[in-house]
Amino acid sequence: DVCPSKILCPPGVEPNPEDFSMCAGEFVSVYEEQFEEWDAVLTCFFLDTAKNVFLYIRTIADIIRPGGLWANIGPLLYHYAEQPGQISIELSWEEIKPEIAKYFDFKEEDFREALYTTNPKGMYRTRYKC
Repeated sequence: DVCPSKILCPPGVEPNPEDFSMCAGEFVSVYEEQFEEWDAVLTCFFLDTAKNVFLYIRTIADIIRPGGLWANIGPLLYHYAEQPGQISIELSWEEIKPEIAKYFDFKEEDFREALYTTNPKGMYRTRYKC
């Protein structure tokens, strides 16, 4: 294993391990009390894991300091969409974007094809438009 900060940090920059967080649990309940504690949040293949995407957006907005950054990539597949007995709000990007704009200024918006659980040497590839 390689520590990403050893590769990604510029020479002379000493990374602080406490500046990175990854935690198991339900996102809102884990982070709801960390008001303005983060300079940036990166979400990857994440928004569609919410039963209520509005709660995720508001929680992300609450935990980022003023002037902070949120970067996101991933499709909107909604994990609870086909599960019996599960309540899920399933919105398109066009419906989600105005809610995000209430909390964040869009600096860049780009749609990409993203590979997921793909072996570059294999024939099978899962691709999403994100």
